[in-house]
Amino acid sequence: MIYIVTALYAEAHPFITRFQMKKDSSHTRFQVFLNREANLCLIISGTGSVPSAAAVSSICTEYGTGPRDFLLNTGICAQILSERETPYSAGNPCRTEQIFLCSKIREQVTGRTFYPDLLYRHRFAEAQIITGARPYEKSIPAVTRTDEFLLYDMEAAAVYQAGSYYFGPHQMSFLKIISDNGNPEHVTSEQIEHLIHRNMDSIADYIASLQTILQEACQDELLAKTYREETLHTEHQPESFQKESLLKELEQLCDDLHCSRTMAQSLRQHIRYCILSGVDYASVLKAMYQEGKLPCRDKREGKQCFEELKKRLL
Repeated sequence: MIYIVTALYAEAHPFITRFQMKKDSSHTRFQVFLNREANLCLIISGTGSVPSAAAVSSICTEYGTGPRDFLLNTGICAQILSERETPYSAGNPCRTEQIFLCSKIREQVTGRTFYPDLLYRHRFAEAQIITGARPYEKSIPAVTRTDEFLLYDMEAAAVYQAGSYYFGPHQMSFLKIISDNGNPEHVTSEQIEHLIHRNMDSIADYIASLQTILQEACQDELLAKTYREETLHTEHQPESFQKESLLKELEQLCDDLHCSRTMAQSLRQHIRYCILSGVDYASVLKAMYQEGKLPCRDKREGKQCFEELKKRLL
C-alpha cells in the first residue's frame, strides 16, 4: 500500500479524482480515501505538526505496514528567498508551481534534521525543507537569513518522525510544490488544486514506479531467486559474493558495512532496485572491494562508504 498524506482537501482532490478513490466513511477523525485495487490510501491530516503526526500514526496503526508499503507526503510549500541570488531565484524570485523532492528536512523548533533516503530514480529537482509551527512569512527571522535555497512547510518533519515508527527512510518521500514566497494569505484553495493538477502527471508516474518496485521486490525469496538466475554465475561478481544465496551475501555485505538495522533495510532496497532495473551493481561492489573501501573498519566509515555506494549505483 502507498499511503499518501496531504494537509488540505484541495491538495487531496486531484489524487481522489485521478485515482478514482472512494471515501472510507468508517473514519471519523480524519478523511480517508481508498483505491484498494491500486493499493492506494490517502489521508487528509489538517495543517500543522500535531495533526499530521496523528494522522500518520492513526492510518498506519489501523492498516499495518510492511515491506510492500510506502509513505508519500505531498502538498504545497513556501519558498524562502535567500539574501543573494541562487540558481533557482535568479531572474525568477519565486519558483511558483515547481515541484521538488525533499532530500533534507529540518524541524525549525528543535533544530533536528532528517534525511529521507532518495533510493529511486526520479526526474524532480531536489531541495531542503524547513518545517515550522506557523505559516511562513518574510518577517520570520529564523529562516530568512540564509544563502541557501530552501522550502518551508508545516508538516514534513512531523510526518517523517511519525512515519519512522512504521517505515524505514527508504520507504518515505516528500514531494512539495511551491505556492508562494511568504504571502500565504493570497493562496486560495483553487490555486492549490491547480498547482497539484499541474504536476499530477509527474507525481502519478512516480507513484507508478513505486508500485512496480514494491510489488516486484518486496519478498526476499523473489530477490534471492532473481539474483541466482541473473547474477550469481556472472563473471562480474566479487569473490565475497560467491555464496549459496543472496540472503547470505547481503548479510556479509551488511557486516562489511557495519550496517544498522535501518541501513540494512535500505541496502536491501538498493540491491533489489538494481536487479530489477538491470543495473550492474556487482561490478560496482567489486571495484569498491578492490579499492579497499570494503570492508569498513567501523560504523562511521561504513556509513560514508554506503553513501558513496548509493551515488555510484544511481
